[in-house]
Amino acid sequence: MDSATLIASHDRGKAPVEDWLRALPQDNTPSRAIHAALQAVIVDPKFASYASAGKLAARAGVNVATVTRAAQSFGFSGWPEWQQEIRARYLGQLNAPELALEHEISVAPTPFDATINKHLGHLTSMRRGVDRRLISDFAKAIATAQRRLIVASGSYGAAGKILAHHAGIAGYRCEVLEDSIAITHALADITDKDLVIPMTFWRLFNSSIAAAKEARRRGTPVYLITDQMVSPIAELATKILVVPSEGASFFPSILPTLSLIEGISAELVRIDPAHSNKAIAQAERQWQDFGLLFFNSPNFPSA
Repeated sequence: MDSATLIASHDRGKAPVEDWLRALPQDNTPSRAIHAALQAVIVDPKFASYASAGKLAARAGVNVATVTRAAQSFGFSGWPEWQQEIRARYLGQLNAPELALEHEISVAPTPFDATINKHLGHLTSMRRGVDRRLISDFAKAIATAQRRLIVASGSYGAAGKILAHHAGIAGYRCEVLEDSIAITHALADITDKDLVIPMTFWRLFNSSIAAAKEARRRGTPVYLITDQMVSPIAELATKILVVPSEGASFFPSILPTLSLIEGISAELVRIDPAHSNKAIAQAERQWQDFGLLFFNSPNFPSA
């Protein structure tokens, strides 16, 4: 695909972002200044995806406080949260080659440095912005559910498996569902005492939406981990944890999600330490009984 085709494709991608922005509910009729800030985002969503509040304000001809008020009028806490949503939706319109072109120009000396810089930025943002109460809510939901179904595909299937692994060792066994048939079968007998955890980033899979719809139809709570607060699947969620997923190339970043999963897993252990310590001890005995570890196996030379 040549550059001209990619640029044309970028122009076509503006319409879905604009449609989403215009459809966002507002608390009241926007002022002329807030409307100007909104128009600045609509005219150039790519710019808005990466600009500071000050730069967007300058582009719109308003002050920084107006940009904050504009974000809050749409239900976001401020510009960083609104911008995360804009960027996720903008990048979600791009295919893999387009996404690679988006990150082609970088001040980092190597792709590795660009990747590390991106991760550091994401983790800094998460440390400031993630609601700790939501982390606790997710852990409590996992701990109290009878069945725990994690719906995750692609590279995020690996993140789903890590959550299942950690939660299982802590005493809360989970099922990981990666394909449509497995999802369909697993949802056949879920109840309001179970829990469905979809993980979906960048481009939304229809199977994840279908799982959330079926869960809600059956009264099963849906605890969503995603990079967009406003989306067809977010509308179905009981609770949402929003995590950045933009990588430094066409690969989405899973590090922020893994950090979140480790935090949820640690919170799980804190809910019922006696239960988790017993489960961890049992898992350790199983590892030793099965001879999984070299240092605990007969092959390890004794002194």
